[in-house]
Amino acid sequence: MRQLARLLIVASAWSCASAGTPPGGPEDFEPPKIVRVRPDTNAVNVRAGGVTFEFDEVVSERPQGSPDLAGLFLVSPSSGMPSISWRRKTISVSPRGGLKPGTTYTVQMLTGLTDLEGNVDSAGKVLVFSTGPTIAKGHLRGIVFDWLAEKPGAQAFIEAFPLPTARDSSRYIAIADSLGRYDLANVPPGRYLLRGSIDQNKNRLLDPRELYDTTTITLADSVRHEILAFVHDTLGSGIQTVTVVDSMTLRVTMDRALDTAFVLDTTRFTLKRGDSTSMRIARVLSRRLFDQEREDSLKTKAIQDSIQKAAKGDSARRAADTTKAPTPPTPVVTRRTPPPRRTVDTTARAAAGRDTTTKEPPPKPSVAAPVIDVVIKLGTPMRPATSYRLRAIDMRTLLNRSRSSDRVFTTERERKSADSTKKDSTAKDTTRRGAPAARGGAPARPRPDSGGVVHHAGGGNASPVTRATPWAPLANDRRPPTVVKQ
Repeated sequence: MRQLARLLIVASAWSCASAGTPPGGPEDFEPPKIVRVRPDTNAVNVRAGGVTFEFDEVVSERPQGSPDLAGLFLVSPSSGMPSISWRRKTISVSPRGGLKPGTTYTVQMLTGLTDLEGNVDSAGKVLVFSTGPTIAKGHLRGIVFDWLAEKPGAQAFIEAFPLPTARDSSRYIAIADSLGRYDLANVPPGRYLLRGSIDQNKNRLLDPRELYDTTTITLADSVRHEILAFVHDTLGSGIQTVTVVDSMTLRVTMDRALDTAFVLDTTRFTLKRGDSTSMRIARVLSRRLFDQEREDSLKTKAIQDSIQKAAKGDSARRAADTTKAPTPPTPVVTRRTPPPRRTVDTTARAAAGRDTTTKEPPPKPSVAAPVIDVVIKLGTPMRPATSYRLRAIDMRTLLNRSRSSDRVFTTERERKSADSTKKDSTAKDTTRRGAPAARGGAPARPRPDSGGVVHHAGGGNASPVTRATPWAPLANDRRPPTVVKQ
């Protein structure tokens, strides 16, 4: 028994010591590369069940930027997420329900595929083939915008539904780039319902409160369309917040954007105090227009100030010139020299090409963003520490929904500025007091020329002071006080 235990210990020690040798060769820093794709790109009359990607090394089942491999592939047209089969160095992709006959397919592998060492593929792959005799050449291009923010919808999700929509029909899909630009390629001619959405959770579905917009288009060969995405809501617009800018100005933020054709005027708002007294509203305008008017006024004032400053400088120079005696100008003799010969540096001109390193500014929507902030200018100032009720009447949204709403707010109390000239009654009086007042009168003060003698008001003979009495000199009297000795 002891001999068997010894043999087991020796065998385990030998197995631990010879578990393996350190791997040799350089470390792998290259992402996985595609070595073969079936079917080939631009192939026609394909009878395969799907698309197969073969790589030069084992790929991971957990790509970067996607929860699984299904989110890494786009199959257009399709009816949902594709089916994925993973076998170490091979990935097979097929649309839901299989390939349909006579259809052009676009299969896109997005960036994010990784190997076991974590090297990420940043190139991707696009494969186009057809199960029929021809490949469709139609293109749907454009830009998706977050309309309210007036910025591109990065990685927006694009869908094109054939019309009339059938129950088993598929949709053509694509994903926009970081600037919101999309190109839905290889779409056959026809009528489509085009939808662009800002897919925040990347699930390729339209969820509530996500920004989107739709339009109907007819495709012959190529169509370009701009998509202005916003939240589609069945309610009208109401007051969200009221900000008191000053006693004559209010800034109102609506909870939903207003229709671009909606006219803002003084009939759309009412303002009343707590005692039902109506306040006169002078103007109602969008915040964009208010900021533009303020900027224009500042520019105009700056120009006027510069003109006045230049005029004052000119008048000062003219006044200074009149005080000086005019001196005749001295003749200047100049020799006429030929201009230098211009030489063209062709190498510098060729090198000074287009600067590709300069980043282009992000695109802007062709239509101004709908109004969501409103500025109200009053005809009379509001009172401090007073409650007011603001009412918005029939505010219409982009979906032609109207609503009226109210908001109660209270102005701030008037701030009292600190008076530095007012004497603090709690401060200690460090000045020395003089002699007491005589018979209820004011405190007596010795005259500067009395030699320290205090004269009491009220008539009668003045009694001299038998003690040295301090005296504070007047502000304009620089003579030292006189002290009478006993």
